[in-house]
Amino acid sequence: MKKGMTIWMCFISAIVLISWVGMVSIAQAKTLKYSSPYGETNPMTSSMQWFGKELEKRTNGEYKAKFFFSGTMGKAPDMPEMCKNRAVDFIFTGMGYTPHIFKLNRGFELMYITENPHANGAALWDLYHNYKPIRDEWENNGLMMVFPAGIDIMACQGRKATRSVDDLKGQKLRSYAGVAEMIKLWDGNPIALSYAEIYDALNRGVLDGAFGIPSLNVYASRFWEVAPHLYNTGAGIYACTYFAMSKKTYDSFPENVKKVVEDLRIEGMARHREWMAQTEKEVFEKLKQEKTIQIINWSPEEKAKGKKLAVPGIWQAWLDEMEKGGLPGKEFIEKYRNLVQKYEKKYPYQNPYDF
Repeated sequence: MKKGMTIWMCFISAIVLISWVGMVSIAQAKTLKYSSPYGETNPMTSSMQWFGKELEKRTNGEYKAKFFFSGTMGKAPDMPEMCKNRAVDFIFTGMGYTPHIFKLNRGFELMYITENPHANGAALWDLYHNYKPIRDEWENNGLMMVFPAGIDIMACQGRKATRSVDDLKGQKLRSYAGVAEMIKLWDGNPIALSYAEIYDALNRGVLDGAFGIPSLNVYASRFWEVAPHLYNTGAGIYACTYFAMSKKTYDSFPENVKKVVEDLRIEGMARHREWMAQTEKEVFEKLKQEKTIQIINWSPEEKAKGKKLAVPGIWQAWLDEMEKGGLPGKEFIEKYRNLVQKYEKKYPYQNPYDF
């Protein structure tokens, strides 16, 4: 009887201990907030979701991930400030939404530098770590870049087939950041609209076409339902998305968690390159198989014509802006272009419009 009571008491004690340990673990678990203006099904957010789930797994659930999509935590222009103040811990968004924060960094969005997104991202990573004026813009705003998570060639989608610069004349075109100046130089009419407004504007004829659509998103966006013509002008990478975290959040981590974050940053860069190549291939194969859209790759002659009209004008406008603000624009663009040449060789890119 006494022996049975002892065994029973040991069993009860074990249950209590396990429950107590579980409650302590739950109490110690921290929730990290990940925010993006883009939707959950938007292919671009996959890198953020991967990172959050991996960090949770590799810290044994100590840092749980909670995702907020489609601007549910705030508008795109407000996200860096929210991250700085730890209203959210991580953000995935685009530089063009906050030109007041990213000035020198917006040089990564200059048209006609490269069509290779891997080279663009690698150059940003390189200069973030090795060129103080670039890094300062992040840290002065309370941000730490996790990795670029950049996007590919920016697609243009139109209600009618557009095969040349002349075809663009007079068209009402959605613009993004510096693209407005390029559209003006091509005698088009730029209209600033958010990504979320594009579909309805195309459907109602407010827009004839839309610039600033990542080729990765062409299928998922379903803009082809109202704008069945996709064309590549040759302007290359002219938008830069990034995945960043609050510097305060990073500084709050113990050293072992910081090590996990650093490992994930490096892995994330490589994973994003591989994911982009595979996703682009799948997207364009699906578009061609389903014949939902007409894919137009401008001829070399038309691409050259477009570039001649836009460059060096758009570059010089940016350089003048940097000089006025006391920023080393000329030094930056020289470094950036040299790094692009280096990384284009290291990370070859298959242009999806050539598939």
